[in-house]
Amino acid sequence: MTTRRRTTRLTGATLVMALLAATTALLTPGSVATAASSNAITLTAGEYAYTVKGAPQPGWVQWNFANGGVEDHMMIVFPVKSGTTDKQVKAAAAKGEDAVSKLFTGDPVSGTPALVGPDQKTTTLTQVKAGTYLVACFVPAPDGEDHFAHGMFKVVTVKGSKSSFKPPTDGVADVTLTDTAIEVPDGAAPKQITLKVTNEGDAPHGFQLVKLETGKTLDDANTYFNAFFNTGTAEGTAPGVLVGGVSTVAPGGMAYLQWELPAGHYGYLSTDGDDPPDDDYTKGLKGEFDIS
Repeated sequence: MTTRRRTTRLTGATLVMALLAATTALLTPGSVATAASSNAITLTAGEYAYTVKGAPQPGWVQWNFANGGVEDHMMIVFPVKSGTTDKQVKAAAAKGEDAVSKLFTGDPVSGTPALVGPDQKTTTLTQVKAGTYLVACFVPAPDGEDHFAHGMFKVVTVKGSKSSFKPPTDGVADVTLTDTAIEVPDGAAPKQITLKVTNEGDAPHGFQLVKLETGKTLDDANTYFNAFFNTGTAEGTAPGVLVGGVSTVAPGGMAYLQWELPAGHYGYLSTDGDDPPDDDYTKGLKGEFDIS
């Protein structure tokens, strides 16, 4: 786990770096299909708490994440010491980031859902080991504090025998992350699909999606949300809506993203890496597409 602070960027994963010295990243759009799963957990975000349903077993876990609030929200999932409680997290948070980081037992779980705007939801499938996990949001609140400081965290457990649940095999398209590009399928983008997102690079990468407003570009959205996550404010109206996705995928790792997209213009990107020019966005891990 890295211990160096760095500037936050669009994905919000790096917000964690700034506060708790960890890593992450990724997203999906609009209203996302949540196919039935025998091993699912559903988290609904609001100001400033999570409602959690489900008791997943280890193995492939379906993570359903919905934003029922009026602010953007995220859910980074940290493995923590066995037996950790919400009360203990609250007490550690009052003492500062060093106390909270001592609860961690590893890097954030790869491939869980990423940032979603109001009324958005996203679903990912990723492998999770048995253990205790802390779900947390680090998006800036209007008062300048982040959501975690307002108590937006929840301890969840993954336990029991290994689940037999497996990802789908039919109707799945591949998205490949490398250190220099994001390779997406040729042809028109469908409104509904399951994507298998694989990282073939040597560094962690994500696959973020933003639904762009008419006449706006991914560069516009990147500039706006960078300013927001760095300072808590940004000038003008947001040029796009954060619509979910997959958090950072470790090298050699994979996760699945299920979506159902309304018509519109979208951007995709990875926001991992250091500050420009060493960030994924500057290196070219980005693109735009349309759904008709």
